[in-house]
Order: sequence, then C-alpha cells, then structure tokens
Amino acid sequence: MDRELRRLLFIAAGIVVALFTGRAVIGALYDEVGTGRQVAALRAKLRSGGEADGRPSRPEMERMARLREALELRLESALARVAYTLPEEFSLRSGDSPDLRYIELVRREQDRLVKGAAFVGKSVPSNLGLPELNPTGREDVLRTLRSLHVVHVTVMAALAADVDAIDEIQVPVVGRRRKAESGYLRAHSVEFVVRGSSKAITTMLTDIVEGSTYLAIDDLRVETVDEDGERVICHFTVRGLSIDPEQDPSAGSS
Repeated sequence: MDRELRRLLFIAAGIVVALFTGRAVIGALYDEVGTGRQVAALRAKLRSGGEADGRPSRPEMERMARLREALELRLESALARVAYTLPEEFSLRSGDSPDLRYIELVRREQDRLVKGAAFVGKSVPSNLGLPELNPTGREDVLRTLRSLHVVHVTVMAALAADVDAIDEIQVPVVGRRRKAESGYLRAHSVEFVVRGSSKAITTMLTDIVEGSTYLAIDDLRVETVDEDGERVICHFTVRGLSIDPEQDPSAGSS
C-alpha cells in the first residue's frame, strides 16, 4: 500500500470538494477523463488493502509511481493558485503576545473599515462580525485573524464597488469542536449580507474572487428590493482554504 500516494489522492479530492463553487482552476487536477478514472480505481484498490492476490506486480508499481508523479505536479500547480496564506500584516510576529496583537489588529481594522466607511457615507458593523469573546491562545488567535483578513478583503472590495451598506458580517466562533474538525483542509469562512445596486454587487464579487488572495464565493443568494431589480440584497459566504502539510489525511482510514 502506497501511503504517500493515498495522501495525495485524499488531498486532491478534498480540494475539489472544498472549493467546488470557487473559480474553476481545480479542474486542472482532472483535465483528462482517463486519469480521473485511474485515480478512482486506484483509490478503491488502496482502500480495500491492495491487490487481492498479494503484493502489486512490478508493472503495477511502476504505473502507480508514474501516476503519483503526475498527481504531485498537478497538485503543486493547483495549490500555488488556491492555497490561502495569511499576510504578514495580519499575522503574529516573533515575540508577540497573541492576545495583545489580536486587540491591536482589531482596533486597526475598525479604524480602517468602520470609520473609513462612515467617512464616505457607508455603514459597516462596528464589531466587524467578530465574536464577543476574544480568542485565547496562539492557534485560536491565528484562526480568527484569518477570518479578520477575509473581512478586510471583502469590505474593501464592497466599498470600492460603491455598495450601499454592509448589513451583516458573521465570523465563526473558534472552539474545541471546530478545531477538532479542521483536519488537513482548513477553511476560513465568513458570512456577509450586503445591499446595493446589482452592478455594485457584481463588481464587488468579481473583485473578491479575482484578487491577489485566492478566495471563493459560496452560498450566494440575491434578493431584489425594487420592481426593476436594480437594488438588491446579497447573502454570501467568502472562503479561503489552507492546507496543513503536517496532517496525513490517510491516517486512520482503511
């Protein structure tokens, strides 16, 4: 059983599922129908414990090696396009107290986004959708800072597009249950409700997904508020995806 190949298969499949509603760059992983079928067949064989009649033959091992090499190249290319990386200005610096750094960054973003929106006659929730209780500990703070960065990108895109208002922002509360479910694929999701013209909403969504940071739009729902459909309310979720290379997705599976 090739443990490394199984790991690649699980990561590739996980990325496809997690960002299915984002930009269509993941299709590069399966740009040939034949390759997709080979992957599915090989994954089923690995899960069942390998060859029924014993160890794989030499030709089979060579084919698996070639397939793993091809998957590694495609996965590397896809990850370069979709992997989310927290910018340094939102991260923890060496020697920082996570709690104090979090408070510093929240105050900075409130000045930038809330006061900045008010200056141009727009509204943004004063708490930026962050949980009432501050996160504690390095990992929880980092996870919330990733969400804060998603808020920053989305609000800046909304203001640049001249939407009417950002009515709601909901950042997930970090807790033990959420951390236990994170695994090797870590999604950083924030929910938004934004009002504005259909043109402004379209521009905002386009700017989010075409920005320098890969973010996907999910759970999109649009409601019209006038007869001609010019003014709308848009409900959507913005997701970033990062991968923990230390986690082995094949662990514990059979």
